[in-house]
Amino acid sequence: NVRSIKFFWNEAKHELSWTATGMLQSTSFTHLTALYFRSCDSVRSDGLAEISSSGAILFNQSRPSASNELRVPIEGGGATKWVALSTRGASALRVRLGPGEPIDTPMVEPEASDAAWQRLEDSPHGEGIVTGIGSVAVSKEGVITFMDADGNILTRSHPISRRDELTFSAQGGEVFGRGAGADDAPKLSKYGEVKPVVLNEFGKGTLNHVPYYYTTDGYAALGVATTGKTVPGGGCLAVTYNAGPESITWRNTEADPLEVYLMPGSTLELGTAAYYDLVGRPRVPPLFTFGFMASRWGWEDHAYIEDTLTRFRSGGYPADAFITDFEWYTKKSDYDISQKGKHHCTDFSTNPDLLPEPAMDFQHYEDSLHFKFAGIRKPRLCNFDALKFAKSQEGWILPWGEPDGNGYYGEGRELNFSNPAVRSWYGEKLAPLLRDGVSFWWNDEGETEYFTFYWWCKSQADVLHQLEPTRRYYSLNRAFVPGMARLGVGVWTGDSSPAWWDLAAQPGYMLNWALAGAPYVGSDIGGFTSETEAGLLTRWYQVGVFMPIMRVHSAKEATPHWPWLWGERHGKAMKSALELRYRLIPYHYSLAHNMFLNRRLWMRPMRMAFPGETELADVTNQWMDGQLLVAPVLREDSEKHFRLPEGTWFPFESSKDQCTVTGPREVSGKADLDEIPVFAPAGSIIPLAPLVQYTGALPGGPLEVRVYPGKDASFELFEDDGESVDYQSGKVRSIKFSWNEAKHELSWTATGARQSTSFSHLTALYFHECDSVRSNKFEISSAGAIQFDQSN
Repeated sequence: NVRSIKFFWNEAKHELSWTATGMLQSTSFTHLTALYFRSCDSVRSDGLAEISSSGAILFNQSRPSASNELRVPIEGGGATKWVALSTRGASALRVRLGPGEPIDTPMVEPEASDAAWQRLEDSPHGEGIVTGIGSVAVSKEGVITFMDADGNILTRSHPISRRDELTFSAQGGEVFGRGAGADDAPKLSKYGEVKPVVLNEFGKGTLNHVPYYYTTDGYAALGVATTGKTVPGGGCLAVTYNAGPESITWRNTEADPLEVYLMPGSTLELGTAAYYDLVGRPRVPPLFTFGFMASRWGWEDHAYIEDTLTRFRSGGYPADAFITDFEWYTKKSDYDISQKGKHHCTDFSTNPDLLPEPAMDFQHYEDSLHFKFAGIRKPRLCNFDALKFAKSQEGWILPWGEPDGNGYYGEGRELNFSNPAVRSWYGEKLAPLLRDGVSFWWNDEGETEYFTFYWWCKSQADVLHQLEPTRRYYSLNRAFVPGMARLGVGVWTGDSSPAWWDLAAQPGYMLNWALAGAPYVGSDIGGFTSETEAGLLTRWYQVGVFMPIMRVHSAKEATPHWPWLWGERHGKAMKSALELRYRLIPYHYSLAHNMFLNRRLWMRPMRMAFPGETELADVTNQWMDGQLLVAPVLREDSEKHFRLPEGTWFPFESSKDQCTVTGPREVSGKADLDEIPVFAPAGSIIPLAPLVQYTGALPGGPLEVRVYPGKDASFELFEDDGESVDYQSGKVRSIKFSWNEAKHELSWTATGARQSTSFSHLTALYFHECDSVRSNKFEISSAGAIQFDQSN
């Protein structure tokens, strides 16, 4: 009388299957997850699989392998005797110069199998491979020719003369996607040398460049390397490129063989989608992250936390999470601690002054005050015993510290997260805190190596999924590398100053980082390094409404950036911004789902949305939030200045004295303190929630579906449980809205099971020139329609 479950692994298929016989027992397992191990990491299956009488889980077997390559011999080429060609995922062709196996980099992990290829022979460009997405050929002289699916030449290389350098021709194309620091954030397209680096520039923000570009010559490229150096100027990667109007040169600075992925893409949007297909689709973060997060350094004690969170609730300031600095786990920062550490400094416990009963405290904050908790993490140790143990293990501690632009700090205490043993040990240390109720992590000062943030997040994600296999992992990080978005993480723009020039840089950071592989970006609203002022803080709040992450943060000595501390007039404007943020949650959450499904950016530069508008080609002070054009005020004198592209535009908050505007048009003037210039184009549908104080209170009433007529329109609303990874296997509710301009009819079809936060009813708000008309309330059944009187 036993139950038997026979598991089978098929290496050829990369498939785990099972058959189960016998009766379920009281101690029987009903569900499983599979953990598949590879050379340097592991992959957990999506969601929970029910252990039925039989079942199977298939893993993507597409891994770098020299056996899947075509090696083309070349004459000359110095140390390079041949060029290896292959595909990776569904979107990329790989070019390798030199011997050995392809690089297994954490930057690259496509979900699709490698595209099939055939040998290209009798080509005037040489020998190569041809696929459904494009082809690449190599001549005997070592000239590489890259072509799209129609055979059009996208670029050609100079003859290969060395294994660590490759120069492609350029036709004057603009070059996007490098990432950004404070100095180059205002520019989207840029020529010059790009050295991949992660570095926090205190008082400016994070300098974050990646080995990737998209050129309007019609393709995207990602360079990879296994090595890099950490210097006072940051954690670097040993592959760079130098872009100009006539050529783009890739180099491996360690003289190792160069490896580059090439992706055809006729537009910036298609090239970016191909890039995200290669590095991994951006996972949808938990629903609460689409609200507001209250952060500061200097939460004083247990009573202060209670008083502050209660003030948010009693004052009607919407918020979903609070984030604490050093004070949550130790009573003093570790900046002056030696390499030996201190007994009093703790790394994996809580400060009893703030959290005397952590499990009970976290439960109270979440259940009674509806706040989730996050604590800061540093990638180093401060405790004497922990350091003594770590140093007794080979390769656990890095030989350098955290770079700060001039030198290092934390030397002799920084963990080497590229070591799997370190990741496993670190995860075990975090497990009790997760069991107590920590919701997510705030990862700071991880620029110790180029890939530290990636491996650090991987450690945290792995232990979370060991404890709760279906829960979404989330963390907020000070830098990123390509590929981190597939973990479901966010990134903020570093230690910014409370200055108007730094506020003006934030939209450019967001847009450049999205193009570079980090679509979920926020900032220290108000600036971090010193005291801010009310007007700047207010305008920064307004920018934050239309960034993927909205979070305030302030230094220990500064006034916290809570709205009620900055005077009635400015506090009211900040509260209004928070309320708009929460009304936009169904819209933003649906755009995030669309980004996951289709690899189309949620926040887009104007250059991507309107490629024909040359005046907007390099603009970063306005952008597209889905269908909405956002142009917040970024100046101390409250002057607004932006450009509306061709077409009819509706002010998002229409009134009798604010009618439709026809573009193209330059708009300028003085903005009111609570004004955020936002416009919806004719032919758009925008769903809004009723005002709630936290995301767990959704739906909170009927959905408001705004219709901006003038053209046919559509919008797909997505709903899920907001917490689990089940959405990845299709467990979502979808409501497809359509506007028929000829009929003046809004219709919808709904599929999928309702969630706890799903909307059951809607009203439609129809805008017309200077006025609007609201419909009655309708149930959101499987299908429905609302018709507006065309004569009005």
